[in-house]
Amino acid sequence: MSAPLETWLNGSRVGDALAFSRGLHYGDGLFRTLLKYDSQLIDLKLQIIKVSHDAQALGLEPPPAELLMEEAAAVSAKVRTGVVKILLLRQSGGRGYKPQSAQVDRLLQCHELPDFPARHWREGIAAIRCGLRLGRQPALAGIKHLNRLEQVLASRDWPEGAVEGILCDERGAPICGTRSNLFWVRDGSLHTPALDGCGVAGVMRDKVLACGTALGLKLRVESRPWSVLLEAEEAFVTNSLIGIWPLRSLEQRVWQAPGPLTTRLAAVLRHPYLGFS
Repeated sequence: MSAPLETWLNGSRVGDALAFSRGLHYGDGLFRTLLKYDSQLIDLKLQIIKVSHDAQALGLEPPPAELLMEEAAAVSAKVRTGVVKILLLRQSGGRGYKPQSAQVDRLLQCHELPDFPARHWREGIAAIRCGLRLGRQPALAGIKHLNRLEQVLASRDWPEGAVEGILCDERGAPICGTRSNLFWVRDGSLHTPALDGCGVAGVMRDKVLACGTALGLKLRVESRPWSVLLEAEEAFVTNSLIGIWPLRSLEQRVWQAPGPLTTRLAAVLRHPYLGFS
């Protein structure tokens, strides 16, 4: 395919790198986000394993792990604490949906850390049930691909005070938060939804499950009705920046947060505490 005759952005001509970006046109790529804390890139190796897994699932050739590690360190070299985002975009082969290459362009960014209130860890967060439901697509389940429109739409109209929205699948079973994985505790067992149809399998989800195993907990990875979540004794969400945020409320359900098992898991996890007063 030939290059476009012209490409303009906001009234100015731009080059072919943007004009042919499959990440821009089709969401053809993936990303992962990690924390830099006290000059250390937290779980970088685990994140790169996820990047490699997701790339292969999308038919992309993952870059060498050593290269991504070097570039993640370089892009964040000027900060002690921040957020690093690693994106892989399929290289362009011209117009059309059919991919012409498995090679990728690497885009790495470093951002300031969000100003999270300390109460999110100490007292838990208020969450809502999102009206939008996740579409089921097993071929993309678990992958953090670039098409996040479901999360964008689900996040538009949160009421004041809500910190996270819980997304369900087409059957109404809870799957995850808009930016987090979901867990709950019931009868001493640790539950998290199966992600075989939709949702993103985060690094922190894997780590919390490993912590549950270390504590001798019974683990249940399975889809359950919404009512089961509301009947839980404790609930919390996770991601690679926050570690664990307890849920304080969801719809009409109110929990004492953090619950005892959530507190034990957080102690074993030992994720950096990022709360600000």
